[in-house]
Amino acid sequence: MTTTKNTAHWTLEALAQAGVKTIVFSPGSRNAPLIIAAEALGTFEMMVLGDERSAAFHALGRSQVTGTPVAVCCTSGSALANYYPAILEAYYGHVPLIVLSADRPKDRVNKGEGQTCVQREFYEPHVAASIQIDEQDSYNQVQAALHYAIQAMHFEMRPIHLNVAFREPLYEQGEAPKSMQLEFSADHCAKHGLPEAVASPDFSKFESVAVIAGQLLPTESEMVRMILDAGVDWTLFADPMSGLLDHPNAAPMEALLHLQPDAVLSIGRQWINKKPKQYLRGLGIKKHVHVDVFQCWDVLDANVEHIRYSPNLLQHWKSATNFIQVRHKGRPAVAVPWSDARAFSGIVDCLDPVSVLHLGNSSVARYFNYFPKRVALYGNRGVAGIDGSLSTAVGAALAEPARHHTVILGDQSFLYDHNALYAQELPQNLTICVLNNGIGGIFDWLPGTASTGAKARKIFANAQQVDLASLVKAFNVAYVGVENERELATAFTSAQGLTVIDCKTEQSMNLSALKIIQEHGRA
Repeated sequence: MTTTKNTAHWTLEALAQAGVKTIVFSPGSRNAPLIIAAEALGTFEMMVLGDERSAAFHALGRSQVTGTPVAVCCTSGSALANYYPAILEAYYGHVPLIVLSADRPKDRVNKGEGQTCVQREFYEPHVAASIQIDEQDSYNQVQAALHYAIQAMHFEMRPIHLNVAFREPLYEQGEAPKSMQLEFSADHCAKHGLPEAVASPDFSKFESVAVIAGQLLPTESEMVRMILDAGVDWTLFADPMSGLLDHPNAAPMEALLHLQPDAVLSIGRQWINKKPKQYLRGLGIKKHVHVDVFQCWDVLDANVEHIRYSPNLLQHWKSATNFIQVRHKGRPAVAVPWSDARAFSGIVDCLDPVSVLHLGNSSVARYFNYFPKRVALYGNRGVAGIDGSLSTAVGAALAEPARHHTVILGDQSFLYDHNALYAQELPQNLTICVLNNGIGGIFDWLPGTASTGAKARKIFANAQQVDLASLVKAFNVAYVGVENERELATAFTSAQGLTVIDCKTEQSMNLSALKIIQEHGRA
Protein backbone atom coordinates (compact mmCIF):
# COMPACT_ATOMS: atom_id res chain seq x y z
CA MET A 1 0.00 0.00 0.00
CA THR A 2 1.10 3.54 -0.75
CA THR A 3 -0.39 7.02 -0.86
CA THR A 4 -3.36 7.57 -3.13
CA LYS A 5 -1.62 10.71 -4.39
CA ASN A 6 0.00 9.26 -7.53
CA THR A 7 2.19 12.33 -8.03
CA ALA A 8 3.81 11.74 -4.64
CA HIS A 9 4.54 8.10 -5.41
CA TRP A 10 5.96 8.92 -8.84
CA THR A 11 8.17 11.66 -7.39
CA LEU A 12 9.67 9.35 -4.79
CA GLU A 13 10.30 6.67 -7.41
CA ALA A 14 12.15 9.28 -9.48
CA LEU A 15 14.34 10.26 -6.51
CA ALA A 16 15.39 6.64 -6.09
CA GLN A 17 16.36 6.48 -9.76
CA ALA A 18 18.29 9.75 -9.37
CA GLY A 19 20.57 8.10 -6.80
CA VAL A 20 18.94 9.40 -3.62
CA LYS A 21 19.49 7.03 -0.71
CA THR A 22 18.64 9.34 2.21
CA ILE A 23 15.72 11.70 2.77
CA VAL A 24 15.77 14.09 5.72
CA PHE A 25 12.19 14.86 6.66
CA SER A 26 10.91 17.86 8.56
CA PRO A 27 7.72 17.02 10.50
CA GLY A 28 4.45 18.22 8.99
CA SER A 29 1.05 17.27 7.67
CA ARG A 30 0.92 18.60 4.13
CA ASN A 31 3.90 16.41 3.20
CA ALA A 32 2.18 13.27 4.52
CA PRO A 33 1.71 11.77 1.01
CA LEU A 34 5.46 12.08 0.40
CA ILE A 35 6.28 10.44 3.74
CA ILE A 36 3.84 7.60 3.09
CA ALA A 37 5.23 7.04 -0.42
CA ALA A 38 8.82 6.98 0.83
CA GLU A 39 7.96 4.38 3.46
CA ALA A 40 6.05 2.26 0.95
CA LEU A 41 8.97 2.16 -1.49
CA GLY A 42 11.34 0.99 1.24
CA THR A 43 14.48 2.10 -0.61
CA PHE A 44 15.38 5.19 1.45
CA GLU A 45 17.02 5.87 4.76
CA MET A 46 14.36 8.09 6.34
CA MET A 47 15.45 10.61 8.96
CA VAL A 48 13.52 13.29 10.81
CA LEU A 49 14.94 16.56 12.14
CA GLY A 50 12.73 19.10 13.84
CA ASP A 51 14.73 22.20 12.90
CA GLU A 52 14.37 22.79 9.15
CA ARG A 53 17.42 25.03 8.83
CA SER A 54 19.56 22.39 10.54
CA ALA A 55 17.93 19.61 8.50
CA ALA A 56 18.93 21.19 5.19
CA PHE A 57 22.55 21.67 6.27
CA HIS A 58 22.58 18.13 7.63
CA ALA A 59 21.58 16.90 4.16
CA LEU A 60 24.23 19.19 2.64
CA GLY A 61 26.95 17.54 4.76
CA ARG A 62 25.83 14.09 3.71
CA SER A 63 25.94 15.06 0.05
CA GLN A 64 29.36 16.71 0.44
CA VAL A 65 31.11 13.56 1.64
CA THR A 66 29.20 11.01 -0.45
CA GLY A 67 29.01 12.99 -3.70
CA THR A 68 25.43 11.75 -4.15
CA PRO A 69 22.18 13.73 -3.99
CA VAL A 70 20.34 13.91 -0.67
CA ALA A 71 16.74 15.09 -0.34
CA VAL A 72 15.04 17.22 2.30
CA CYS A 73 11.26 17.16 2.55
CA CYS A 74 9.03 19.66 4.33
CA THR A 75 5.44 20.72 4.76
CA SER A 76 3.97 23.93 3.34
CA GLY A 77 4.33 27.52 4.49
CA SER A 78 7.39 28.96 6.23
CA ALA A 79 9.05 25.53 6.44
CA LEU A 80 10.80 25.75 3.08
CA ALA A 81 12.07 29.29 3.88
CA ASN A 82 14.22 27.74 6.60
CA TYR A 83 15.92 25.58 3.98
CA TYR A 84 17.10 28.64 2.04
CA PRO A 85 20.53 29.21 3.70
CA ALA A 86 21.57 25.66 2.82
CA ILE A 87 20.18 26.05 -0.70
CA LEU A 88 22.40 29.12 -1.19
CA GLU A 89 25.43 27.20 0.05
CA ALA A 90 24.61 24.20 -2.15
CA TYR A 91 24.13 26.41 -5.21
CA TYR A 92 27.45 28.22 -4.91
CA GLY A 93 29.25 25.16 -3.56
CA HIS A 94 27.92 22.83 -6.29
CA VAL A 95 26.29 20.30 -3.99
CA PRO A 96 23.41 18.18 -5.37
CA LEU A 97 20.63 18.84 -2.87
CA ILE A 98 16.94 18.15 -3.57
CA VAL A 99 14.20 20.13 -1.86
CA LEU A 100 10.88 18.34 -1.87
CA SER A 101 8.21 20.72 -0.56
CA ALA A 102 4.52 20.02 -0.13
CA ASP A 103 2.11 22.79 -1.09
CA ARG A 104 -1.57 23.63 -1.23
CA PRO A 105 -3.24 23.76 -4.64
CA LYS A 106 -2.78 27.06 -6.46
CA ASP A 107 -6.43 28.02 -6.00
CA ARG A 108 -6.00 27.97 -2.19
CA VAL A 109 -2.88 30.16 -2.04
CA ASN A 110 -3.31 33.73 -0.70
CA LYS A 111 -6.87 32.97 0.41
CA GLY A 112 -6.36 32.90 4.17
CA GLU A 113 -5.35 29.25 4.54
CA GLY A 114 -2.96 28.38 7.36
CA GLN A 115 0.70 27.48 6.72
CA THR A 116 0.47 28.83 3.19
CA CYS A 117 2.65 31.13 1.11
CA VAL A 118 3.69 31.43 -2.54
CA GLN A 119 6.03 28.45 -2.98
CA ARG A 120 6.29 28.11 -6.75
CA GLU A 121 9.82 29.03 -7.93
CA PHE A 122 10.56 29.97 -4.32
CA TYR A 123 14.32 29.46 -4.60
CA GLU A 124 14.92 31.21 -7.92
CA PRO A 125 17.59 32.09 -8.99
CA HIS A 126 19.54 29.77 -6.68
CA VAL A 127 18.58 26.35 -8.04
CA ALA A 128 19.44 24.47 -11.21
CA ALA A 129 15.75 23.75 -11.75
CA SER A 130 12.43 24.51 -10.11
CA ILE A 131 9.35 22.51 -11.07
CA GLN A 132 5.73 22.46 -10.03
CA ILE A 133 3.77 19.21 -9.80
CA ASP A 134 0.01 19.41 -9.31
CA GLU A 135 -2.18 16.55 -8.13
CA GLN A 136 -4.11 16.34 -11.40
CA ASP A 137 -0.96 16.13 -13.55
CA SER A 138 -0.69 13.07 -15.80
CA TYR A 139 2.03 10.44 -15.72
CA ASN A 140 3.67 11.94 -18.82
CA GLN A 141 3.59 15.48 -17.39
CA VAL A 142 5.19 14.37 -14.13
CA GLN A 143 7.74 12.24 -15.94
CA ALA A 144 8.83 15.13 -18.18
CA ALA A 145 9.11 17.58 -15.28
CA LEU A 146 11.12 15.21 -13.08
CA HIS A 147 13.38 14.21 -15.96
CA TYR A 148 14.19 17.86 -16.65
CA ALA A 149 14.91 18.74 -12.99
CA ILE A 150 17.04 15.72 -12.17
CA GLN A 151 19.04 16.05 -15.36
CA ALA A 152 19.72 19.70 -14.49
CA MET A 153 20.87 18.72 -10.99
CA HIS A 154 23.36 16.15 -12.25
CA PHE A 155 24.61 18.37 -15.04
CA GLU A 156 25.29 21.38 -12.81
CA MET A 157 25.74 19.57 -9.46
CA ARG A 158 23.44 22.14 -7.89
CA PRO A 159 20.21 21.99 -5.87
CA ILE A 160 16.76 21.58 -7.40
CA HIS A 161 13.30 22.33 -6.03
CA LEU A 162 10.33 20.00 -6.51
CA ASN A 163 7.13 21.67 -5.26
CA VAL A 164 4.25 19.21 -5.09
CA ALA A 165 0.69 20.40 -4.35
CA PHE A 166 -1.89 18.20 -2.61
CA ARG A 167 -5.57 18.55 -1.77
CA GLU A 168 -7.02 17.06 1.38
CA PRO A 169 -7.44 14.29 2.47
CA LEU A 170 -3.71 13.66 2.81
CA TYR A 171 -3.40 10.30 4.57
CA GLU A 172 -5.40 7.92 2.38
CA GLN A 173 -3.63 4.81 1.05
CA GLY A 174 -4.21 2.39 -1.80
CA GLU A 175 -2.50 0.33 -4.46
CA ALA A 176 0.61 1.67 -6.20
CA PRO A 177 0.07 3.32 -9.60
CA LYS A 178 1.99 2.63 -12.79
CA SER A 179 5.71 2.72 -11.99
CA MET A 180 7.62 5.87 -12.86
CA GLN A 181 10.45 5.23 -15.29
CA LEU A 182 13.00 7.90 -16.20
CA GLU A 183 15.10 7.65 -19.34
CA PHE A 184 18.56 8.21 -17.93
CA SER A 185 20.81 6.99 -15.16
CA ALA A 186 22.44 9.10 -12.47
CA ASP A 187 25.87 7.88 -13.64
CA HIS A 188 25.17 9.08 -17.17
CA CYS A 189 24.14 12.51 -15.96
CA ALA A 190 27.11 12.90 -13.64
CA LYS A 191 29.44 12.53 -16.62
CA HIS A 192 27.33 14.45 -19.10
CA GLY A 193 29.06 17.40 -20.68
CA LEU A 194 32.61 16.65 -19.47
CA PRO A 195 34.98 16.32 -22.45
CA GLU A 196 37.52 13.52 -22.54
CA ALA A 197 40.23 15.98 -23.58
CA VAL A 198 40.59 19.71 -24.10
CA ALA A 199 42.93 21.97 -25.98
CA SER A 200 45.27 23.44 -23.36
CA PRO A 201 45.61 27.26 -23.46
CA ASP A 202 48.95 28.69 -24.54
CA PHE A 203 50.83 30.79 -21.96
CA SER A 204 54.10 30.99 -23.92
CA LYS A 205 53.67 34.71 -24.70
CA PHE A 206 53.60 35.69 -21.04
CA GLU A 207 56.64 36.33 -18.89
CA SER A 208 55.21 35.55 -15.47
CA VAL A 209 52.30 33.16 -14.83
CA ALA A 210 50.87 32.48 -11.37
CA VAL A 211 49.17 29.16 -10.63
CA ILE A 212 46.46 29.55 -7.98
CA ALA A 213 44.28 27.00 -6.19
CA GLY A 214 41.06 28.04 -4.46
CA GLN A 215 38.86 25.77 -2.38
CA LEU A 216 39.03 22.12 -3.49
CA LEU A 217 37.15 18.99 -2.58
CA PRO A 218 39.34 16.33 -0.95
CA THR A 219 39.28 14.23 -4.14
CA GLU A 220 40.42 17.23 -6.17
CA SER A 221 43.06 18.10 -3.60
CA GLU A 222 44.56 14.62 -3.80
CA MET A 223 44.54 14.83 -7.60
CA VAL A 224 46.62 18.03 -7.51
CA ARG A 225 48.85 16.65 -4.75
CA MET A 226 49.87 13.80 -7.04
CA ILE A 227 50.98 16.34 -9.66
CA LEU A 228 52.97 18.30 -7.08
CA ASP A 229 54.52 15.10 -5.69
CA ALA A 230 55.72 14.18 -9.17
CA GLY A 231 57.72 17.40 -9.24
CA VAL A 232 56.75 20.68 -10.88
CA ASP A 233 58.83 23.65 -11.94
CA TRP A 234 56.51 26.20 -10.36
CA THR A 235 54.82 27.10 -7.08
CA LEU A 236 51.14 26.59 -6.35
CA PHE A 237 49.70 29.63 -4.55
CA ALA A 238 47.04 27.99 -2.43
CA ASP A 239 43.98 29.00 -0.47
CA PRO A 240 43.85 27.32 2.96
CA MET A 241 40.66 25.50 1.90
CA SER A 242 42.52 23.88 -1.00
CA GLY A 243 43.95 21.39 1.46
CA LEU A 244 47.39 21.78 -0.14
CA LEU A 245 49.19 24.42 1.91
CA ASP A 246 51.19 21.77 3.77
CA HIS A 247 52.90 20.73 0.51
CA PRO A 248 56.49 21.98 -0.01
CA ASN A 249 55.62 23.14 -3.54
CA ALA A 250 52.76 25.31 -2.27
CA ALA A 251 52.79 28.82 -0.85
CA PRO A 252 50.06 30.94 0.74
CA MET A 253 48.26 33.36 -1.54
CA GLU A 254 49.68 36.31 0.38
CA ALA A 255 53.02 35.57 -1.28
CA LEU A 256 51.50 36.93 -4.49
CA LEU A 257 51.50 40.42 -2.96
CA HIS A 258 55.26 40.63 -3.61
CA LEU A 259 55.03 39.49 -7.24
CA GLN A 260 53.79 40.91 -10.54
CA PRO A 261 52.37 38.14 -12.73
CA ASP A 262 50.93 39.11 -16.09
CA ALA A 263 48.83 35.94 -16.42
CA VAL A 264 47.00 33.59 -14.05
CA LEU A 265 46.04 29.92 -14.26
CA SER A 266 43.57 29.03 -11.52
CA ILE A 267 41.65 26.00 -10.30
CA GLY A 268 39.00 25.39 -7.69
CA ARG A 269 36.41 27.54 -6.02
CA GLN A 270 36.44 30.84 -4.19
CA TRP A 271 39.45 32.36 -2.41
CA ILE A 272 39.12 33.40 1.22
CA ASN A 273 41.66 36.22 1.23
CA LYS A 274 40.53 39.53 -0.29
CA LYS A 275 44.00 41.06 -0.57
CA PRO A 276 45.36 38.82 -3.39
CA LYS A 277 42.14 39.36 -5.38
CA GLN A 278 42.34 43.13 -5.05
CA TYR A 279 46.09 43.21 -5.69
CA LEU A 280 45.89 41.10 -8.86
CA ARG A 281 42.99 43.17 -10.18
CA GLY A 282 45.16 46.26 -9.79
CA LEU A 283 47.91 44.70 -11.91
CA GLY A 284 45.69 44.47 -14.97
CA ILE A 285 46.20 40.74 -15.60
CA LYS A 286 46.43 40.12 -19.36
CA LYS A 287 45.22 36.50 -19.38
CA HIS A 288 43.26 34.47 -16.85
CA VAL A 289 42.34 30.82 -17.45
CA HIS A 290 40.23 28.96 -14.89
CA VAL A 291 40.03 25.15 -14.86
CA ASP A 292 36.99 23.68 -13.12
CA VAL A 293 34.33 21.18 -14.13
CA PHE A 294 31.46 23.41 -13.05
CA GLN A 295 32.12 27.01 -12.12
CA CYS A 296 34.12 30.00 -13.25
CA TRP A 297 34.32 33.41 -11.60
CA ASP A 298 35.83 36.42 -13.33
CA VAL A 299 37.41 37.29 -9.99
CA LEU A 300 40.23 39.33 -11.56
CA ASP A 301 38.03 41.22 -14.05
CA ALA A 302 40.26 39.91 -16.84
CA ASN A 303 37.69 38.27 -19.17
CA VAL A 304 38.47 34.86 -17.77
CA GLU A 305 38.54 31.82 -20.07
CA HIS A 306 36.72 28.84 -18.56
CA ILE A 307 38.02 25.32 -19.21
CA ARG A 308 35.46 22.73 -18.09
CA TYR A 309 37.87 20.09 -16.87
CA SER A 310 39.22 18.53 -13.71
CA PRO A 311 42.30 19.97 -11.91
CA ASN A 312 44.56 17.23 -13.30
CA LEU A 313 44.83 19.38 -16.43
CA LEU A 314 47.62 21.17 -14.51
CA GLN A 315 50.00 18.37 -15.44
CA HIS A 316 50.04 19.77 -18.99
CA TRP A 317 52.16 22.68 -17.71
CA LYS A 318 54.25 20.61 -15.30
CA SER A 319 57.56 21.86 -16.72
CA ALA A 320 56.55 25.36 -17.78
CA THR A 321 59.52 27.71 -17.42
CA ASN A 322 57.58 30.97 -17.29
CA PHE A 323 55.39 29.88 -14.37
CA ILE A 324 56.33 31.56 -11.08
CA GLN A 325 58.47 29.65 -8.64
CA VAL A 326 59.26 31.15 -5.24
CA ARG A 327 61.43 29.98 -2.42
CA HIS A 328 59.68 29.84 0.89
CA LYS A 329 60.34 28.33 4.25
CA GLY A 330 58.00 25.98 6.00
CA ARG A 331 56.03 27.19 8.98
CA PRO A 332 58.49 27.86 11.80
CA ALA A 333 57.93 26.57 15.33
CA VAL A 334 56.68 29.82 16.85
CA ALA A 335 55.78 29.97 20.51
CA VAL A 336 52.34 31.48 21.01
CA PRO A 337 50.36 31.81 24.25
CA TRP A 338 47.20 29.84 24.95
CA SER A 339 44.73 31.28 22.51
CA ASP A 340 42.45 30.38 19.62
CA ALA A 341 45.56 29.95 17.46
CA ARG A 342 47.23 27.63 19.99
CA ALA A 343 44.04 25.61 20.40
CA PHE A 344 43.60 25.36 16.63
CA SER A 345 47.16 24.15 16.09
CA GLY A 346 46.82 21.68 18.95
CA ILE A 347 43.70 20.15 17.41
CA VAL A 348 45.28 19.92 13.96
CA ASP A 349 48.40 18.29 15.43
CA CYS A 350 46.20 15.44 16.72
CA LEU A 351 44.90 14.62 13.24
CA ASP A 352 46.33 12.16 10.71
CA PRO A 353 46.05 12.15 6.89
CA VAL A 354 42.93 9.96 6.94
CA SER A 355 41.12 12.30 9.30
CA VAL A 356 38.16 14.34 8.12
CA LEU A 357 38.28 17.98 9.20
CA HIS A 358 35.40 20.43 8.89
CA LEU A 359 36.18 24.11 9.35
CA GLY A 360 33.71 26.77 10.34
CA ASN A 361 33.86 30.18 8.77
CA SER A 362 35.40 33.51 9.74
CA SER A 363 38.68 33.23 11.70
CA VAL A 364 38.57 29.42 11.94
CA ALA A 365 39.07 28.85 8.20
CA ARG A 366 41.80 31.49 8.16
CA TYR A 367 43.79 29.79 10.94
CA PHE A 368 44.35 26.85 8.59
CA ASN A 369 46.46 29.25 6.52
CA TYR A 370 49.04 29.21 9.35
CA PHE A 371 48.61 25.62 10.57
CA PRO A 372 47.99 23.49 7.46
CA LYS A 373 48.03 19.73 7.49
CA ARG A 374 47.16 16.96 5.08
CA VAL A 375 43.59 15.91 5.90
CA ALA A 376 40.28 15.45 4.09
CA LEU A 377 39.12 19.05 4.36
CA TYR A 378 35.59 20.43 4.11
CA GLY A 379 34.03 23.83 4.75
CA ASN A 380 30.93 25.75 3.71
CA ARG A 381 32.65 28.38 1.58
CA GLY A 382 30.03 28.75 -1.15
CA VAL A 383 28.57 31.84 0.47
CA ALA A 384 30.70 31.55 3.63
CA GLY A 385 27.80 32.11 6.03
CA ILE A 386 27.96 31.46 9.76
CA ASP A 387 24.91 29.23 9.70
CA GLY A 388 24.95 25.48 9.37
CA SER A 389 28.61 24.62 10.06
CA LEU A 390 27.78 22.20 12.87
CA SER A 391 24.77 20.63 11.15
CA THR A 392 26.87 20.05 8.03
CA ALA A 393 29.53 18.23 10.04
CA VAL A 394 26.93 16.15 11.89
CA GLY A 395 25.34 15.07 8.60
CA ALA A 396 28.71 14.24 7.07
CA ALA A 397 29.83 12.18 10.07
CA LEU A 398 26.60 10.17 10.09
CA ALA A 399 27.08 9.45 6.39
CA GLU A 400 30.62 8.14 7.03
CA PRO A 401 30.50 6.15 10.30
CA ALA A 402 33.75 4.34 9.52
CA ARG A 403 35.86 7.55 9.56
CA HIS A 404 36.48 9.95 12.41
CA HIS A 405 35.35 13.52 11.80
CA THR A 406 36.42 16.68 13.61
CA VAL A 407 34.81 20.09 13.32
CA ILE A 408 36.42 23.32 14.54
CA LEU A 409 34.18 26.34 14.84
CA GLY A 410 33.86 29.53 16.83
CA ASP A 411 31.48 30.09 19.70
CA GLN A 412 29.21 32.29 17.58
CA SER A 413 28.84 29.57 14.92
CA PHE A 414 28.25 26.89 17.56
CA LEU A 415 25.54 28.86 19.31
CA TYR A 416 23.89 29.85 16.04
CA ASP A 417 23.65 26.20 14.97
CA HIS A 418 23.47 24.29 18.25
CA ASN A 419 20.15 22.77 17.15
CA ALA A 420 22.30 20.42 15.09
CA LEU A 421 22.34 18.42 18.35
CA TYR A 422 18.53 18.32 18.41
CA ALA A 423 18.21 14.97 16.67
CA GLN A 424 17.05 11.42 17.28
CA GLU A 425 20.40 10.10 16.05
CA LEU A 426 23.81 11.74 16.47
CA PRO A 427 27.18 10.52 15.16
CA GLN A 428 29.55 8.89 17.61
CA ASN A 429 32.52 9.48 15.29
CA LEU A 430 32.53 13.29 15.62
CA THR A 431 34.53 15.58 17.89
CA ILE A 432 33.24 19.17 18.10
CA CYS A 433 35.91 21.74 19.01
CA VAL A 434 34.66 25.22 19.92
CA LEU A 435 37.07 28.17 20.03
CA ASN A 436 35.23 30.04 22.77
CA ASN A 437 36.49 33.60 23.18
CA GLY A 438 33.10 35.07 24.04
CA ILE A 439 32.83 37.44 21.07
CA GLY A 440 32.79 37.56 17.28
CA GLY A 441 36.58 37.68 17.06
CA ILE A 442 36.80 37.85 13.27
CA PHE A 443 36.00 41.56 13.33
CA ASP A 444 39.26 42.21 15.17
CA TRP A 445 41.02 40.78 12.10
CA LEU A 446 39.42 43.31 9.80
CA PRO A 447 40.94 46.74 9.17
CA GLY A 448 38.81 49.67 10.26
CA THR A 449 36.77 48.04 13.02
CA ALA A 450 38.90 49.57 15.78
CA SER A 451 38.24 53.09 14.46
CA THR A 452 34.45 52.79 14.90
CA GLY A 453 32.51 54.04 17.91
CA ALA A 454 31.86 52.11 21.10
CA LYS A 455 28.28 51.21 20.14
CA ALA A 456 29.39 49.98 16.72
CA ARG A 457 32.18 47.86 18.23
CA LYS A 458 29.64 46.35 20.63
CA ILE A 459 27.54 45.27 17.67
CA PHE A 460 30.53 43.77 15.88
CA ALA A 461 31.65 41.88 19.00
CA ASN A 462 28.22 40.42 19.88
CA ALA A 463 29.54 39.30 23.25
CA GLN A 464 28.05 36.15 24.76
CA GLN A 465 28.25 34.50 28.18
CA VAL A 466 26.42 31.27 27.47
CA ASP A 467 27.26 28.33 29.73
CA LEU A 468 28.18 25.84 27.01
CA ALA A 469 28.46 23.01 29.55
CA SER A 470 24.79 23.37 30.49
CA LEU A 471 23.71 23.83 26.90
CA VAL A 472 25.50 20.70 25.72
CA LYS A 473 24.27 18.71 28.70
CA ALA A 474 20.68 19.53 27.69
CA PHE A 475 21.27 17.46 24.54
CA ASN A 476 22.87 14.58 26.51
CA VAL A 477 26.18 15.09 24.69
CA ALA A 478 29.58 14.71 26.38
CA TYR A 479 31.31 18.00 27.26
CA VAL A 480 34.89 18.88 28.25
CA GLY A 481 36.13 22.38 29.02
CA VAL A 482 39.85 23.06 28.47
CA GLU A 483 42.01 26.09 29.28
CA ASN A 484 45.47 25.05 28.09
CA GLU A 485 47.18 22.89 25.48
CA ARG A 486 47.80 19.96 27.82
CA GLU A 487 44.13 19.73 28.77
CA LEU A 488 43.17 19.99 25.10
CA ALA A 489 45.45 17.15 24.03
CA THR A 490 44.12 14.94 26.83
CA ALA A 491 40.50 15.74 26.01
CA PHE A 492 40.94 15.15 22.28
CA THR A 493 42.82 11.86 22.51
CA SER A 494 40.55 10.42 25.21
CA ALA A 495 37.22 11.49 23.70
CA GLN A 496 34.86 8.59 23.13
CA GLY A 497 31.72 9.09 21.13
CA LEU A 498 30.28 12.50 20.27
CA THR A 499 32.10 15.07 22.40
CA VAL A 500 32.13 18.87 22.58
CA ILE A 501 35.51 20.30 23.58
CA ASP A 502 35.12 23.88 24.79
CA CYS A 503 38.43 25.71 24.27
CA LYS A 504 38.14 28.74 26.55
CA THR A 505 40.33 31.66 25.49
CA GLU A 506 40.67 35.42 26.04
CA GLN A 507 40.47 37.79 23.09
CA SER A 508 43.43 39.89 24.25
CA MET A 509 45.67 36.81 24.07
CA ASN A 510 44.09 35.85 20.75
CA LEU A 511 45.14 39.16 19.24
CA SER A 512 48.70 38.79 20.60
CA ALA A 513 48.95 35.28 19.17
CA LEU A 514 47.55 36.43 15.83
CA LYS A 515 50.20 39.14 15.58
CA ILE A 516 52.93 36.58 16.28
CA ILE A 517 51.80 34.06 13.66
CA GLN A 518 51.22 36.77 11.07
CA GLU A 519 54.77 38.06 11.56
CA HIS A 520 56.40 34.61 11.60
CA GLY A 521 54.00 32.52 9.51
CA ARG A 522 54.74 31.04 6.11
CA ALA A 523 55.77 33.58 3.52
